[in-house]
Amino acid sequence: MIPLNKLKEIAILHGNEVCILDKNKSYTWNNVIKLVEERIVFLCRSYNKKQLRSVCYISKNTADLICWLSVFSTLGIPVNGLDYSLPVETLVKLLKRINPSILLISFKMYTCQEINTLMTDNITMFAIDSPSDRIIQSIGEFHSHELKELINGHKSVPERLVSLTSGTSSIPKIVYRYKSFESKRFNWFINRYKFTRSDGFMLILPLYHAAGYGWAKMFMLLGAPLYLVDQENEQMLLHTISQHSVKTTVLTPNIVSRLVVLAQGNKIKHSLRWVLVGGSYFSVITKRAAISIFGEIFYEYYGCTESGVNALSEPMDMLAYPESVGKAFEGNSIIILNDRNCPVKNGESGRIAVSSYMLMDEYSDGTRPFVQISGKDYFLMADFGYLDLDGRLFLLNRNGDTYNRYNLYTIEEKVRALPCIKDVAVVSSFKEGRHHIKCVFSTKKDHDVYILVDKIKKVVGEIGDSIFEVHAVNEVPYSPSGKVRFNAVFKMLAAA
Repeated sequence: MIPLNKLKEIAILHGNEVCILDKNKSYTWNNVIKLVEERIVFLCRSYNKKQLRSVCYISKNTADLICWLSVFSTLGIPVNGLDYSLPVETLVKLLKRINPSILLISFKMYTCQEINTLMTDNITMFAIDSPSDRIIQSIGEFHSHELKELINGHKSVPERLVSLTSGTSSIPKIVYRYKSFESKRFNWFINRYKFTRSDGFMLILPLYHAAGYGWAKMFMLLGAPLYLVDQENEQMLLHTISQHSVKTTVLTPNIVSRLVVLAQGNKIKHSLRWVLVGGSYFSVITKRAAISIFGEIFYEYYGCTESGVNALSEPMDMLAYPESVGKAFEGNSIIILNDRNCPVKNGESGRIAVSSYMLMDEYSDGTRPFVQISGKDYFLMADFGYLDLDGRLFLLNRNGDTYNRYNLYTIEEKVRALPCIKDVAVVSSFKEGRHHIKCVFSTKKDHDVYILVDKIKKVVGEIGDSIFEVHAVNEVPYSPSGKVRFNAVFKMLAAA
């Protein structure tokens, strides 16, 4: 998160004000500074420079994790989080590929056997939220007079920012950037939306994901308090929004859907003024319901791990063009390509490509999947869609690589509009020269599944020569970052 010198700058005027609220426990800026200083001293006295080469963490959001991230930022140690919901076997594969020197992990989330499995070769592991915190505090306090010397004596490694794709359809890809774009993006958003330290930020998305870490860091740099919420705890979500001065947050569409349902049964007073939504398809039905309940406070973004945030839809545009994910904003260019990677005219559909100052440099295997158009590097997105005459982007599906021209999101909207439907996801694959489209849905109450399947097929109608299947599931599976877990969907259908 933010380095020690920035924490101290904020604390000069606001040291005794709340910096983090985590499970009803508040930490002032001075509290956080003390915890960060203790951990810096502990690390620098307990581990050599080789052991402080890089860090991975596996943990839900906690105040303790945020303090550790400030430690790593202060010392210039590269750090990235892993999706704690992934299978242990997948986490082990990622750890071997990233090869960190330290693994920071929440022991409460795993069994002893799983912890041993995650202890890969040449890795130093220690726990978040464990009795070892007393040792850290003791060493940190005893050697506190060495803090400045230890910070100055630590040499940071050359900058290499590591992030991971969501891994909902395959093992996550490792993304490298050799220069940070944060300052430029932060300044644009701060200036456009007039953010200040009074804009308390609710952190509900995981810190391992850019949508959690990046935005939380921006508001923390402003001196705004962070309100940590477990996205599985709906009562905590309601309480935080209604009882605290939360004015900003970043949500995924599935969390917005849950919030809409909660709000329909509870009168919610809130102070929200800026809610950024993205990461997956944001249903038109959900947009309209959310706006009617909470007001014109929603902003939608479009982008991915490799490209950053590239398009925005603001409230007025969202009301007028709810099917669009917005327009490219300053520093971004979005074009549509045909199957020969040539640009097409506005209104014609094709694969979406993005050029941006936020683009990654390469994947960890050295591949750089860019195409050059008019002297610019464009990243090929997974999505298929089109631009209207005013440059608004409309998505059709996430099968850009197979040039699937069917509007799968229209199918989803038709199914979602049925009164008995709780949630729905439409996924597609390409086999033996044909598109296989699968629709999975869950219901609000017990219904005759066979009747519903027939009704959905009638509502959707014919989809060209595609093979269309409809299946009922108990719940549509999502990752903590809001992505539909496609692999989990296919496994559920295979087991049915």
